[in-house]
Amino acid sequence: MTHAATDGRVTRARRREAARSRLLEVVERRLRAGETFADIKVGEIVTEAGLSRTTFYVYFEDKADLLRAWYDDVSLEIMGAAERWWTLGADLERPDLRSALAAIVAAYRPHPELMAATHEAIGYDQDVRHSVNSAMENYIAGLAGHIERGQAEGFVDPALPPHDTAYWLQWMAERGLHRMVRSESAARTESLLDAYSMVVWNTLYAPARR
Repeated sequence: MTHAATDGRVTRARRREAARSRLLEVVERRLRAGETFADIKVGEIVTEAGLSRTTFYVYFEDKADLLRAWYDDVSLEIMGAAERWWTLGADLERPDLRSALAAIVAAYRPHPELMAATHEAIGYDQDVRHSVNSAMENYIAGLAGHIERGQAEGFVDPALPPHDTAYWLQWMAERGLHRMVRSESAARTESLLDAYSMVVWNTLYAPARR
């Protein structure tokens, strides 16, 4: 590939990212004002963002594709935070676990309106639903791997079925996080994080230490 072709791709990616940022700012502002994602029109978004409809459709198939592209990036950030948890070993203590779970919450919290819109779009957009389900499958697989390793090394309860346990923990956390980012104060979030870390600790690690 020539330098010119490479530079062209980089430039297009930067333009797409700049357009996406401007469009999402508009979407977030409208969501905070009380509109639902389903009610927001592409024409309104591009007008407020100072872009043309042509530019929008160069980069995105529709507004759900805009949301899906954002969610795919955020899910990678959440996965990176989750891996801090999954790399913990036999010497972990409760504060280590809480710190790792706090990083997941921190990755989830910055854009509550867009996260809520993603959950809204799951109900009617197949591609958004696929992105969310794929992300959850990756989270479950990562946690199941951690459980299996912990059982082999003796710091996770050996009686637990790894995949099914990971399935329940991840989906319960997902629903809790979804509600938390929409309606809970910072102080309440800290209290919920304490409870979340206790649930995980008592489920996975405490039985192996008895």
